[in-house]
Amino acid sequence: MFNLVGKRYLFLLISLIIIVPGLISLVVRGLDVGIDFAGGTTVELRPANPVTVSEMTTILKPFKLADLQIVTGNDTTVTANQTVWIRLNTQVDSNVEGTIQNTLKGKYGSGLSVKFTDLSVGKGATVAVVTGFAKGVVPQISDIETLLGKLPNTGSSTSSSVGAATTPTPAAGATATPPAATATASAKATGTATAKGTPTVTASPTATATTTTQANIPVKVVDIQQGKTTQTVNILTGSVVDNQQLLNIQAAIYNQSNNYVEVLDNASVTGSVASETTRNAVFAVIAASLFILLYVSFAFRKVAKPWRYGACAIIALLHDVLVVLGVFSILGWLFHIQIDALFITALLTVVGFSVHDTIVVFDRIRENMQRRTSESFEQVVNASLVQTMTRSLNTSLTVLVTLTALTLFVTTGSVHNFTLALLIGIFSGTYSSIFNASMLLVIWEKGELGLNRFRHEYTPDGRPVRRDRDSERELARTR
Repeated sequence: MFNLVGKRYLFLLISLIIIVPGLISLVVRGLDVGIDFAGGTTVELRPANPVTVSEMTTILKPFKLADLQIVTGNDTTVTANQTVWIRLNTQVDSNVEGTIQNTLKGKYGSGLSVKFTDLSVGKGATVAVVTGFAKGVVPQISDIETLLGKLPNTGSSTSSSVGAATTPTPAAGATATPPAATATASAKATGTATAKGTPTVTASPTATATTTTQANIPVKVVDIQQGKTTQTVNILTGSVVDNQQLLNIQAAIYNQSNNYVEVLDNASVTGSVASETTRNAVFAVIAASLFILLYVSFAFRKVAKPWRYGACAIIALLHDVLVVLGVFSILGWLFHIQIDALFITALLTVVGFSVHDTIVVFDRIRENMQRRTSESFEQVVNASLVQTMTRSLNTSLTVLVTLTALTLFVTTGSVHNFTLALLIGIFSGTYSSIFNASMLLVIWEKGELGLNRFRHEYTPDGRPVRRDRDSERELARTR
């Protein structure tokens, strides 16, 4: 039988070697937190043509965005040539937008998505982003030009209000006649005249007019671009970017690079919401740890000192949390991988998985303590580890294979960071359940590393009671 417990200090040393670099990174650099924890805005764009980070940095420099980070990625969920940008010669009304939608859906199916954006391009123009083409359908620019060759005019309404006041001066002794007021739509005039010697005329006519003119502007397609890349551009900033500023960014990208972009995602979080998210995340991890401690202690209440099992389980899960935090701290300043609210979900999942695996091992220890009464506690733990190792490894490997596939093939966005955190955490949890939690139980039981103060019995005169191996076996028989 493998003597795993005999190498317990080696396994703990391996854990320290893994944790220490991450802890140093956490203290020195901290975590590269996303907008969920720091506040700000994350914008994900899909350009029509590939762009570079330096090019985007130059374009966005005039906007003076705080803590700007630009990360490019690749999203193959949509074929590059199945995204089409259509620019019209002017900004259009809902009637023209409806005509374009109905015309394109009549050709390519009702599943088509057409989003309209008014940009400050030239004297102002509407840009339509068309996506959602059926699988295998590659739209042709010439076909779209033909379909949209005849579009209705777009109309714009203008209104004006006119007010006037006059003071006429009639001849002496004359009766004042209220001035005439004329208006295109409506007019109202009032006048009062008094003549005594030198007549004084007071006239207060007020004229108001409202006019409405209808301007019909011909609409035509001036440019069509078809996507040539599956690249994505993530803009991360500590500033809050509103809708108008986002439109200005899209216009600036086109004006400086002749490149259209589609907004895939836009999320903004204020500082107050971010601080509340951070506080709730910390409370969630602490609350989960406390409840796990209470549950494990209750589940092992028939074993001597059951709270030790709960404490060792908590230490093991904190080991896994520190491993994940440390690795993401290092990845943050090396590759700018940020954590978001989904990262907390991954941490809590890792905590649950780690405790689940630890309880399996502890439960076998509890069973063997009743069966193998002639053996010491160290031998019982070692036998329990050997018996449960195959089950623990098989259970974890099936999960790790799935997570590895997701991490390798989903390479961008929050889902990738989520699966990466789970992959690291569950791998660490499997290790800690077998090689950390049970080893800590043995160390605690044997009073090593100064823990004997928690287990010594004392004689009436205050001297500690020491047990030899035979007395340990005798104690095991009485369990």
